[in-house]
Amino acid sequence: MLFNKSFIVFALGILLIVEGFFMLFPGLVSLIYGEYDMPYHFVSALVCCLVGAALAWAFRNHPRNIGKRDSYVIVAAVWVVFSLFGLMPFWLSGAIPSFTDAFFETMSGFTTTGSSILTNIERLPHGLLFWRSLTQWLGGMGIIMLSIAVLPMLGAGGMQMFAAESSAALSEKLRPKISDAAKNLWIIYVSFTAVETVLLMLGGMSWFDALCHSFSTLATGGYSTRTAGVEAYNSPYIEYVIMVFMFLGGVNFSLFYAMVLRKFDKVRTDDELRFYTFVTLLFGLLAGVMVFMTRNIGLETALRDGVFQVVSVITTTGFTTCDYTAWPNISVVILAVLMVFGACTGSTTGGIKALRFVIMLKTAYYEIRHTLHPSAVMQVRANGKSITINTLLHTVAFFIIYFTIIAVCMIVVSMWGYNFEDSYGLVANSISNVGISIGNFGPAGPYTFASLPCVVKWLLSFLMLLGRLEVYTVVLLFTNNFWKQ
Repeated sequence: MLFNKSFIVFALGILLIVEGFFMLFPGLVSLIYGEYDMPYHFVSALVCCLVGAALAWAFRNHPRNIGKRDSYVIVAAVWVVFSLFGLMPFWLSGAIPSFTDAFFETMSGFTTTGSSILTNIERLPHGLLFWRSLTQWLGGMGIIMLSIAVLPMLGAGGMQMFAAESSAALSEKLRPKISDAAKNLWIIYVSFTAVETVLLMLGGMSWFDALCHSFSTLATGGYSTRTAGVEAYNSPYIEYVIMVFMFLGGVNFSLFYAMVLRKFDKVRTDDELRFYTFVTLLFGLLAGVMVFMTRNIGLETALRDGVFQVVSVITTTGFTTCDYTAWPNISVVILAVLMVFGACTGSTTGGIKALRFVIMLKTAYYEIRHTLHPSAVMQVRANGKSITINTLLHTVAFFIIYFTIIAVCMIVVSMWGYNFEDSYGLVANSISNVGISIGNFGPAGPYTFASLPCVVKWLLSFLMLLGRLEVYTVVLLFTNNFWKQ
């Protein structure tokens, strides 16, 4: 059997029920504030639960076996299905009357991209703002992570689905009790969210703003309850808190799990974490020093702005505290490059991921040493393990596919008259799930995502999905071999 279609539909039904459950929370927020959007949340939740229950019931007698192909289809489909149902509160309430815009906003939320078509965020009622941030929080750890704990109870393992969405590095660290590990990761995730919420409230944020910003920060998504984002609060304390938790969101969550298990050596010797920390500090301080030398502001403010923006971009969060497009050209170039960098594998971030750069750099170093000492026997190692030729080829292929997609999509976007800088910013922002752009689409630029043509919005929405699932999961669906027996 090529596909277990019954199980695919059954799994999507169960996950729709989960989405419907979470839709109840923004409805309760609307009830608390007594705003007009309350019925739309409850209606949307009811639709999700009814459709999900109908699908799960109709296909409850599905075969219990699940293969890799089934996993890839479920993983790719669930993000689209969640976005199609998740847009209902925005669309039905009239807050976002365009179906295309509502889908773009919701896909941007679930993929933790953070690009928004909204130009006046404060006009949205609290319930919609809460749902907007909640989509990022759910997407941050990965909607599929929810199913890892649920599926074993339904008689199906979650390992295949986990491997389809996450990097091999993370799945290897968490074997074999994947469902237990997933539950512990969620406990860590919720705990971080609670701690950040309390700290932001101590900085003067309301409980609502603090919780929404915590959702977006840990998810490295970047949605804010203010049009001006974090800059609107004009608080160094709040910026430092968010900066720290953005960085934590970029760390491989399996390392936090290892710390819970008191395996501190794994954290201390992790090559990817060290490289991620080094790059963040290097370019953050470099940007801060350049801003201090070229703009009439204090050293602490310049360093804070520089480090904050670099952390925000490298973790693909997208929060801003200033107009970084007004910085020296070299600083803007640094941010443009870091847009595709990404943080660690197994984190909530998008981008290429630091581990792939570690592998490429170590391989290049190995080749140089091998040229100087051709008879020496040397191995390329990362995190204490030898890098196999298959891993290297997989990494090289990922780079080639990633940048080829960026180049092709830049050409497509430029057909609507956008220049090189704007085209790169839009495409790199979407596939890396960053949420902010450069050029005319920067923080103070004359254009917004709302002004994009519908075709471009759908293309960028697809790129968000592509980047969130690290390219391969979606690309495989477009190959002939995937659909052959």
